[in-house]
Amino acid sequence: MSSGFADLTVQAHHLVSEGDLDGAQRLLADALSDADPRPGNASPELAEAAGLQARLLVALGEPHSARGWAAFAYAATTRLFGRSDERTVTAAATLAAVLHRVGSDARAARLYSDVIIELTARDGPESQRVLAAHADLATVEYARGQCEVARDRLADAWELHREVYGDDHPSGIKMLAKLGAMERDCGRYAEAHEHLALAEDLCRQHLAVDDPLAVQVAGLARAAADPDHVCAAPEPPAPTTPVVPAARVAPPVEGPPDLPPYTPPALDEPVRTPLYHPPGRATDAGHVPTPRTAPEADAESFDDYPWPPEHEQPWRPDEPADPRRQPADQPWRAGEPAEQPWRAGEPAEQPWPPSEDAVPPTVVGLAADAPPGVRRVPPAPEPSSRYLPVHVPRPPATPRRERPWLPLAVLGVVVALLLGTIAVIAGVSRVDGDRDTPAAPSGGPPSSGPPPTSARPTASARPAASPGTPPGRFALTDRRDSIVLSWTYPAGAEGPVVVAGGRAGQPQHTFATLPAGSGDYIAYGLDRTTDYCFTVALVWSTDTVARAAPVCTKRRR
Repeated sequence: MSSGFADLTVQAHHLVSEGDLDGAQRLLADALSDADPRPGNASPELAEAAGLQARLLVALGEPHSARGWAAFAYAATTRLFGRSDERTVTAAATLAAVLHRVGSDARAARLYSDVIIELTARDGPESQRVLAAHADLATVEYARGQCEVARDRLADAWELHREVYGDDHPSGIKMLAKLGAMERDCGRYAEAHEHLALAEDLCRQHLAVDDPLAVQVAGLARAAADPDHVCAAPEPPAPTTPVVPAARVAPPVEGPPDLPPYTPPALDEPVRTPLYHPPGRATDAGHVPTPRTAPEADAESFDDYPWPPEHEQPWRPDEPADPRRQPADQPWRAGEPAEQPWRAGEPAEQPWPPSEDAVPPTVVGLAADAPPGVRRVPPAPEPSSRYLPVHVPRPPATPRRERPWLPLAVLGVVVALLLGTIAVIAGVSRVDGDRDTPAAPSGGPPSSGPPPTSARPTASARPAASPGTPPGRFALTDRRDSIVLSWTYPAGAEGPVVVAGGRAGQPQHTFATLPAGSGDYIAYGLDRTTDYCFTVALVWSTDTVARAAPVCTKRRR
């Protein structure tokens, strides 16, 4: 069953290279109809066939039919090879593309994020596959309404792609045109016009007129904005955490506060509660009204009180106290001041005197300088908001050194020009002298001298190989962490190249199918102590597959 699926996959790739997508899809559909639908029982050949079937269905406009095969291929490759394997990453990207087309954008975004992480660890943050995955993730975010995030991500990816690969690369032109279309749908018409015009200009400079990408960019530039697109409202920024005022903590040098002993007030004198008065503000030594009673009504507020009879009360508010009617347990006598820590008309002792301009505890955090012992709560740091996860530092440009030999080089060029001018003048004079000699008769024998030395033989084109010729010069380079395969593609061939391999002494399995003209392949994720054998095959036609002799590693365990 494994070899059967491998051969069918090779035939399907050959049909795809010829443009027969329907034929390749029907060929795989017939073979996969009897396969075990459980990913836990899938073989590597079956997983590869399922992934190819999913990609064919997406290309034919049937994403809903491709969803099952894409999920099957992703689950099978994850179980067989792990999440970091090249085949698993390819299956994850296929499943993410299918989910985006069927409307499951949330899961598609998660899969694209996993693909970016794995490809960045494998190829680096500046590789074309990583930047293309960023562009695909931006498309999914744009479909979810996260327009600002999508535009920023796509703009960063295009700028980095332009810096590394230049303006003439088709992938960068495609990113730029997609960015302009996003900005136009979001109402940013000035930026959209600038980016779409630049994409058209790059297509005219670096692509053919009938190139499919140039035609697509031209149609996209002439299209109107999507009236159904709605940008989601951006989330409001999180409020800045305020500084919470804290109670004043006395430093250790001050020790515990000394509070005056409590003494009950005398009955004939009102209780005076010390109030805090800020420095520089005059205090009113007169009457201090309560919040409920007006100043002019204080004298009349006791008239309605149900006082006891005159002979049962020791004093009236409007009469001085009678010493003869004082109770026996009164601790003081008439005319003697009561023992108390403060006197009438003098402010009570306070733990912080107003004259020192202390900061009350209720306004800590609002003053410029905090007093000793006051702690502040710092605000939480703001999270970063970069979209490309890995920053690539670039080395500084090497300063240009002065070249002392530059004047000598200029002098040499001038001398060479003078010598060339003299040689030209001498040649012209010689030609003029030869014109005076008579020409040879036309009936004479042809000259048998050697041909002019200036004529150069043209390089002969390599003859086309006969059908059935396998790839030549197949070689293997063992790097322990990876194995590099190289070969020579036969001239005149147009079929794909199939790379197969496996452990020494075991059946070989298909590793990858490469397009026509490929000449090398790198295999990753192999055991460092196990020997492997590889072979390459060239598909000339459906019935003709030419395989090169296998090559194996020779590792010492």
